[in-house]
Amino acid sequence: MNLSSFMLGATDSPLPDWVTTSFPIFQYVCIGLIAACAIAMIFLVLFQQSNSGGGLNAVSGVTETYYAQNKGKTKEGRLRKATIALGIIMAVFTILYFVSLQVVNPFAE
Repeated sequence: MNLSSFMLGATDSPLPDWVTTSFPIFQYVCIGLIAACAIAMIFLVLFQQSNSGGGLNAVSGVTETYYAQNKGKTKEGRLRKATIALGIIMAVFTILYFVSLQVVNPFAE
């Protein structure tokens, strides 16, 4: 049993017309959104500053400052959150794209 027969509930029947006409458009939209997310993520990563002190504070026992506790409200924190959100969005659209490929053409290798 392949993915398309499981999702559509069919065993040997061909795909409905709405699937064969709308899924290629959906795939193009997914590819466009993945590309846009990738370009935006490149710019977001380039605008971020590097973390110079990374894990050294855990070894030395330095307590967190007020700035370190409220880092999410600063420009760097917002850039970090946007990078994580774009990564999740890009992963979701990539999974949706490959699932739609399997539904439209289940025997492609």
